[in-house]
Amino acid sequence: MKKGLILICIVMLTVASVNAQNQPLVSKKGVPILPQKGDIALGVCATPFLNFFGNFARISGGAFASPAAWTWANPLAPNTIYGKYFLTDNMAVRGKVRIGKNSVSITKNSLKTGTTTNDFVEDKCTNSTTDIAFSAGIEKRRGYGRLQGFYGVEASISLQGGTKSSYEYGNPLDATGAAIARTNFGTNSLGGGRWVTETSTGAIFGIGVGAFIGCEYFFAPKMSFGGEFGWGIGINQDPAAAGSTEQISEVWDATAGAVKSTTVPSGKTTSFTIDSRQTAGNIFLLFHF
Repeated sequence: MKKGLILICIVMLTVASVNAQNQPLVSKKGVPILPQKGDIALGVCATPFLNFFGNFARISGGAFASPAAWTWANPLAPNTIYGKYFLTDNMAVRGKVRIGKNSVSITKNSLKTGTTTNDFVEDKCTNSTTDIAFSAGIEKRRGYGRLQGFYGVEASISLQGGTKSSYEYGNPLDATGAAIARTNFGTNSLGGGRWVTETSTGAIFGIGVGAFIGCEYFFAPKMSFGGEFGWGIGINQDPAAAGSTEQISEVWDATAGAVKSTTVPSGKTTSFTIDSRQTAGNIFLLFHF
């Protein structure tokens, strides 16, 4: 009889243990802590937050610098949008996207041609850059409690660093040539009365495929902090090599009695890089809903 009772107790404890393991991890208020099938996650790079609190706390004498290995994976920058969709409780598709356009304009005054009074015209320099990047992959997860590990593969494509500079002048060129009053922004005067009106350099085009592994800790329901490392193979076409910048300039043509425009096309130099040392890492914050 005693043996039968002991056997029943063992079976009941085993069943209870299995049921407890199958129950989702919840907070004290009963809210699930870990992501579940159908959840969507949005994330941001955590490095800027670490830098902010590090400097605030006067870490390293007030000049907090995060480890280089834990920056956002190139070519995706700290302002990249990071998202996931959970196909099951333990598997998700993921992606990163960045579409960036930066433009800076500088305006300065030049004395208007034909006057010696305080009559000015505006010269304007505009510099712009473009950064576009996408990546997509799939990850699998496993872990115990709030600590979860993940691994998977992903592919990326990017168009990064394309630059364009344009210059507008208030005083048009005429027979005075080099004596014309114009602002030298440091990159637009070629001397001899020749002035640059536009320069452009193509963006670096890259594609890659690789694997990643990482872990994250859920410090609150559906909110996690983690990091990952990646390794892969990438191919980059870099038109920013020597001789690849297209330049348009103007000068006064005394023979024709008019402004002459000259275009120097971009060079043919192109570099391709195939490298298996595409290692990178990042720290992130994720919010699931």
